[in-house]
Amino acid sequence: MRLGAILTLAGGHAAENYFRRASGVEAAETKRSSALNYSFDILGSPLLERIVAKLKLAGVDSATVLKDNAGSNHLLPSQSSKGAAFLSEWESAVARAVKDGIDHLFLLRVGAYTDLDYAQLLEYHVQARQPMTQAYGPNGSLDTAVVDLALLRNSDGAYRKTLSSLITQPRRFDFQGYVNPLRNLRDLYQLMQDGLYGRCGLRPAGKEMQQGIWLGENTAIDSTVTISAPAFIGDGCEVAASCAVVGGCSIERNCKIDYGTLIQESCILPDTYIGVALDVRRAIVAGAKMYPLNRNVEIKIADRRLVGNNSQPSSLLAGLGSWVTGSAY
Repeated sequence: MRLGAILTLAGGHAAENYFRRASGVEAAETKRSSALNYSFDILGSPLLERIVAKLKLAGVDSATVLKDNAGSNHLLPSQSSKGAAFLSEWESAVARAVKDGIDHLFLLRVGAYTDLDYAQLLEYHVQARQPMTQAYGPNGSLDTAVVDLALLRNSDGAYRKTLSSLITQPRRFDFQGYVNPLRNLRDLYQLMQDGLYGRCGLRPAGKEMQQGIWLGENTAIDSTVTISAPAFIGDGCEVAASCAVVGGCSIERNCKIDYGTLIQESCILPDTYIGVALDVRRAIVAGAKMYPLNRNVEIKIADRRLVGNNSQPSSLLAGLGSWVTGSAY
């Protein structure tokens, strides 16, 4: 049995818009759309890489990653003029899977984080002997389905049309486990906390040096630094003398925390510099921007001696190599 997958990257929002109050029209358009930037590390590894790894464990040997610039909120691509280019790419990806002899195809729209076991979903789908099985959580569809490609072998090529007739009444796989919608940075923070405290299947991508303390590779942590579990410090991070990292924190890759600074119950996103003798509590910091979790505001700090970019961040899509749009790993 050959398995394939098509992963659609949901049209998220730029980080600077996470706390901006949306208009009524925007709110309606983004009701089911994740605000997560899929390139953000979450405890040391981007969501996309984690999903691909789980698919491989389930036996998927051919996958395609597509970027939906039209920002569709649905599992299947839109037929609108705005989404025409993506629809063409998507149809081509399905055609390749059919031509390559894929028996069952996973369709995923990357947005929310879920502990869904793809192998269990596949087993349920195969045993049910239905053309399509779609995963549902407590609050609705998880934008994940499995399709029996035997259904499409004799199709006239309009694969979206064929699948649209099935998606209104698919076989349901009801998942009662952990789901985080990742609609905003508060959800991202909650996922980080849940991973650190073991409340979901997300695990820090580092070595557990002490119970509840994970470090990435090539970290430089001064011997005077205090670290209280649970905490994660990612690849290439530098934490200077007399700093303290306490109360459930993640410091993602390539960050620098300068002398005498306290990081408490906070998430420091990749490539961020935190200056000398600062007190960062219950906040998310991304470059020169800070998002206090107890306020619906974004704070931009112009003084790079306080907070700023530690370096020019690299592109996730460049790092994904053969996973990039239109390719298979």
